[in-house]
Amino acid sequence: YRLCGLIYFGKFHFTCRVVDRHGDVWFHDGMKTGTNLVPEGNVLSLDSSLLQKAGKRRVSVLVYTRM
Repeated sequence: YRLCGLIYFGKFHFTCRVVDRHGDVWFHDGMKTGTNLVPEGNVLSLDSSLLQKAGKRRVSVLVYTRM
């Protein structure tokens, strides 16, 4: 299995991070970024504490895919 997404919840609003097949992490918050994803780096080089929170929102769901 491979991590492919993280969903964050807080203040009645969801945000997410998408991890593509190359391990690149993309942030999305429809209220702030509209339809755009913001690149954040590679999952292997990011500090794990970055993935635990998105602003003040804590990770609520981890999404995995079968390789």
